[in-house]
Amino acid sequence: MAGNGNEAILKINNIEVRYHEVILVLKGVSIEVPAGGIVALLGANGAGKSTTLKAISGLLKHEDGEVTDGGIEFLGERIHRLEAEQIAKRGIFQIIEGRRVFEHLTVEENLVVGAHLRPSGLKERLDMVYHYFPRLRERRNVMAGFISGGEQQMCVIGRAMMAQPKLMLLDEPSMGLAPLLIKEIFEIIQRLNREEKIPILLVEQNVKLALTVAPHAYVMENGRIVMDDSSEKLKENPDIRDFYLGLTDVGGRKSFREVKHYKRRKRWLA
Repeated sequence: MAGNGNEAILKINNIEVRYHEVILVLKGVSIEVPAGGIVALLGANGAGKSTTLKAISGLLKHEDGEVTDGGIEFLGERIHRLEAEQIAKRGIFQIIEGRRVFEHLTVEENLVVGAHLRPSGLKERLDMVYHYFPRLRERRNVMAGFISGGEQQMCVIGRAMMAQPKLMLLDEPSMGLAPLLIKEIFEIIQRLNREEKIPILLVEQNVKLALTVAPHAYVMENGRIVMDDSSEKLKENPDIRDFYLGLTDVGGRKSFREVKHYKRRKRWLA
């Protein structure tokens, strides 16, 4: 359990998720996100990370998926049977993988769209977003389809901020970005958590980065949580070091053959 001393704002309790009423994707997943905390969800492609976020935000129904067992609680209320819009009204916002801006709208128009559920105080919230992302202020009148990938990522995070989120779900925010932009965006994510007290559940394939940003992390394999602990302990775990960080005990990067062998044996699944 995510243990930083704060009560959990989100509790995922032993959920199962099926697609098309047949395909079992998540198998007894339990995760907690503490109030004011950042929690990382780690795992290889296809492990079930994005499905977990969609189960929380109510987006499964758009893909003929559903939570068929267990439950999801947000601020003490069971939400897994609610529609996506009802969940958003309660303050949960997912930043979907792939930087999905409205390309035909300007940057500022994209941000304003994020405030449609809470339209009051629009100018103050725009100023807040521009405070964290000054580059968006400079580009506010440019069509979002013509800005860089890093600026688009800033735009979709800023759009979620406009909705005054009580919980932010971030799906692969570093994907496809240059290292300097990744560093800049993750510094801002940490500031948002620290200064605005926004809890964050982070799905991120850059495990080293995720373990630096999030104090607690869960590791998912084949639709199950196979490990969870503080990030400091996970960094020292030989399984995490070998497979996810790609390091041997002496710090050298493992060969592809060694990683394939490790993937077959998966000590924690034995």
